[in-house]
Amino acid sequence: MGHPVNVYTPEKLAEINKAMNEYTEKTIVPILAEFSYNCGILREEMYRHSELRYAIKRLMTKKESQLEKLGMTNKVNATFAIFSLKQLGWRDRHEVESTVIIKNKSDLEKLPDDELRRLAQDG
Repeated sequence: MGHPVNVYTPEKLAEINKAMNEYTEKTIVPILAEFSYNCGILREEMYRHSELRYAIKRLMTKKESQLEKLGMTNKVNATFAIFSLKQLGWRDRHEVESTVIIKNKSDLEKLPDDELRRLAQDG
């Protein structure tokens, strides 16, 4: 038995778009995977349709804002809120990448100790 083949006509996409907007409005923390599952559509398939882009971004924006608000007021598990927010691109530290070009020994001698240690660790 093969996978079902769904035809996404403009009318079908408009219907999905409307349903997603309604779901986003009525759900405290909307989850795209849940919406997709309830509609019988793979989440990955949602991303393939530019007609759904705004509704998806709107859903994700509400999810992010609700997780932040509910996490700060301890109304959701803080660990899970952090995990979910990290999936949305949040980071708990800044990552800085630098490149040092050493042309001669005197350049190496001018570097601060913390930079020398980092270079030694990086190999």
